[in-house]
Amino acid sequence: MKKQQILWTALFLCLITLLGCQGGDREEMPPQPLPGTAGHYYLLGLETSDPGEKLKLYNKGLEAITDKRDTSLVALLDGKIYAFRMLGEHDSVPFWVDSLIATAEMQGDLFYQAKGYFRKSQIFRRINPEAQLRNAYYSRNLYLKLGDTALAGRRSLDMANAQLGLGDYPGSQEMATEALKYINRERDSNYVSSAHNVLGLSYGAQGLYSEALKEYNQALNYAVNRQDSLSYLHNIALLHKDQQNYPEAINIFKEITKSEEVDENSRIRFQDNYAFTQWLQDSTFNSGKILQEVLEQRQEIGDKEGLIASYSHLSNYYLNSDKPKSKYYAEKFYETATSLSYPKGEMEALERLISLSDGNSRDEYLDRYLFLNDSLEDASTQLRYQFAKIRFDEERKEQQINLLEAENVSQQLRAEKLRTRNIVSYLTALVILILSGALFYNYRQRTKREKLKQIYLTESRISKRIHDELANDIYHVMSSLEPVAPPPIVDKLEKIYQRTRDFSRENSEIDTGSEYLQGLLHMLSGAVPPGTRLIIRGENSINWNGLEPEKKIVLYRVLQEMMVNMRKHSNAKLVALIFSPENENLKISYSDNGVGSKKDIIENGNGIKNLKARLKTIRGNAVFETQGKGLKAEFLIPFSS
Repeated sequence: MKKQQILWTALFLCLITLLGCQGGDREEMPPQPLPGTAGHYYLLGLETSDPGEKLKLYNKGLEAITDKRDTSLVALLDGKIYAFRMLGEHDSVPFWVDSLIATAEMQGDLFYQAKGYFRKSQIFRRINPEAQLRNAYYSRNLYLKLGDTALAGRRSLDMANAQLGLGDYPGSQEMATEALKYINRERDSNYVSSAHNVLGLSYGAQGLYSEALKEYNQALNYAVNRQDSLSYLHNIALLHKDQQNYPEAINIFKEITKSEEVDENSRIRFQDNYAFTQWLQDSTFNSGKILQEVLEQRQEIGDKEGLIASYSHLSNYYLNSDKPKSKYYAEKFYETATSLSYPKGEMEALERLISLSDGNSRDEYLDRYLFLNDSLEDASTQLRYQFAKIRFDEERKEQQINLLEAENVSQQLRAEKLRTRNIVSYLTALVILILSGALFYNYRQRTKREKLKQIYLTESRISKRIHDELANDIYHVMSSLEPVAPPPIVDKLEKIYQRTRDFSRENSEIDTGSEYLQGLLHMLSGAVPPGTRLIIRGENSINWNGLEPEKKIVLYRVLQEMMVNMRKHSNAKLVALIFSPENENLKISYSDNGVGSKKDIIENGNGIKNLKARLKTIRGNAVFETQGKGLKAEFLIPFSS
């Protein structure tokens, strides 16, 4: 009896494997094994359409297994995963998928290893294209090892879809083309049409419209049902719309919206693009009502991805006629794209908001846009390198296996030693180069700091001598002449004395420690003449401890020079200074309502030349604006060295 049971199980598993290779992801019916065996429960699970009943039967089959090396184990694990997916219990799937892969690896079953990685790629579809791509790639390679090119082609198509979602259009084209090479065009027409559709989407995203149209027409030729045909026609209409060939696009939209075979979600999508394209062709066409109805339908069914398109279209529609409405829909567009973690949509919404906003809101939107743009570029570069590394690692693994079969162990060891020696040499040279560069950089920075320090000490020394010697001498002369000299002479001497004292104070020692901000504000307040109002904003938002002492001194002198020039030349009644952090810089915006100055005077004036020279020593920058009333200036000082 026991031998008969083992024989039935072996026959059952052989047929599962053979039918699985032919049918791919479909569950097939093998011959009946003995009642009470793992195979018996598996077949009962295949026969029922109730996913809950399937799960119970597969669990009974797993309970009947006493040895993890039992080859029916992988089939039951895969069946259980399928049942969980049918029940919508997706949170339970990852654990059992990992169990399936581990068990198949332990048993050396390449077919179920490949199927396990395919199941794992399905988990990440739409939520993590990068993980979907990686697991589909592993599944594809395993199917190729088995010689099952049909299933390998399907996984290549999965990879193409994932790369399309990640914006890797060349990679998507490569894998879709590979899928067409492996897939049987007669037996798997639906996969062939899908591959051509992916190629059309990739070409269209790159602006290669004629190539995209060819692929969409090929997709139509291989379409196996009306739903797919309508979807491909919709893509063709969008292609014409992107080329501003609106009449052709409208004719196609009109045709597919009338179809009785289209599902509700697709009908809403077709109507949305139909109405929007009619407005693009004729800006007087009243598409607003239809676009609003589409929005309400999508809100009702909870179609968040569709809402992104609706908000985008409505924002465009009201852009010129009702800017507040356009901005409102752009904000909803941005919120929805953010909630769906869709950075490309966020960027499109931010472009609209930047054009519709001003002031701080515009700056915030611009900062977010630049951040997302940089992040997407970095992610795209990282993805290409990461996928290239995955492929390289897999190919290198195969090469090493072939080398081990062709060469003896001693040759491999010698090659490894040589490789290690070279790596050590390269790393040593690289470390030396990096250390040399770091030492040279530190030397230059130290030299700059010493130079700035000497300038500062020289200014302080001159200031002290002017105060202690020249100013005191003038004061004594003035005192001795006061009884005998005419009052005008004494007054002139007193003015000279006061100018000497002012010069001394302007170049006196600066506290760069914790009292720096207080000293800076005191200097600025003291430099304002009577009748002039000084407004200072943002000084408390700056991390003054993060600014090096040399830069604090330069900033102090630069603002001091600006205030002296204002007092002497501008006759301003209002002066404003705004401090703000900008990226890695400290930004100071200066403006006054004085008489202003001409551009050539600013560029050739000694004071401004000295000011710019000071900023240059710390890699700072100054920009002056002379147009309009008064004077505006902007200073940038880097926080880091």
